[in-house]
Amino acid sequence: MVSLRKMLSEKTLSIEDLSYLSRLLESGLAIRDCFSLLKNKSNKELFDSIAKRLDEGDPIEKAAEDFLPKKVRPYALALMGSLSFAAALSLSLQFYERSEEGIRNVLSKIAYPLLLLFVSVTSLYLFDLYGIDSIFSLISAFEESASFYADFRILLRIFARLFYYGTLLLFFMAVFFLRKERIILLYIFVSKHFPNSFMNIYCCEEFMSLFLICIRKGYSTKEALHILKSMRSKPVISFLAFHMDESLMEGETLKEAAGKYYYDSSLSRFIKIANYTNDFSKIIESYIAMAREKIVKRMKSYTLTIQLVTYVFIGCVIIFVYQVLFMPMKAISIF
Repeated sequence: MVSLRKMLSEKTLSIEDLSYLSRLLESGLAIRDCFSLLKNKSNKELFDSIAKRLDEGDPIEKAAEDFLPKKVRPYALALMGSLSFAAALSLSLQFYERSEEGIRNVLSKIAYPLLLLFVSVTSLYLFDLYGIDSIFSLISAFEESASFYADFRILLRIFARLFYYGTLLLFFMAVFFLRKERIILLYIFVSKHFPNSFMNIYCCEEFMSLFLICIRKGYSTKEALHILKSMRSKPVISFLAFHMDESLMEGETLKEAAGKYYYDSSLSRFIKIANYTNDFSKIIESYIAMAREKIVKRMKSYTLTIQLVTYVFIGCVIIFVYQVLFMPMKAISIF
């Protein structure tokens, strides 16, 4: 309860404040001068608290730790162990923006069809509980055989239960694989047995996007990999960086390192091309663009499948209800 109260009452700097602070630090201003320029009514207390901890002898990395937004904090804490506060803050913000962009792209494509399917199945479940028995009474009143409708009801129930059991299974799997050791084991299994899967392409695209951010910040390949290895909040990214770094340490080329089954199979081909050009960043950017296009196509395919299942399901229910409600008209025409 104490931790929950603390979590709800915790005040942190905004992403906007941190973005301005990062730009000012990169321009060479002293940290206290940056605070003075950025203070306003909403953040004055927070900046004063950080300044007070600096006066007490805490380094800026320690003084600012509790005031970083939760979305940025995991990145910053991992990076501040090996980078200056200014460098760690700049990379953390770019890593956060990249991760948010990836999540938004996935959710924007698949959230609506999943919600539509869930609402449809839930509506059917409520219809089965409270409405379908009165329909069967109507069938009996017209002395019609209800065997077909009863069989159809069983099929709808089976579909609804499979959907809910499947949803619960996915939920428990997600909770189970939240631990970093388990998500890495899942990634290894998927990469080994299902090469070029959605998970494999998505993680490699994110890994190379973060790697490219480091390269464009002026870090060498080795430095970039060491930075990504420290990203404990991104266990798969850390795992990919670790194995690529190990391969390079053993004398393998970057192309050979990227040829392992942990990585997207097309990555090594792009790196091979990059070795013959003077613009490594541009080739890696091309790989990222291609991987993102693959992800979009996969998402469209998944979305289309979910929508088709939903529309077929809704259509069957509408036909079923229509047939029952049309029975009085058939009875009158016979009479």
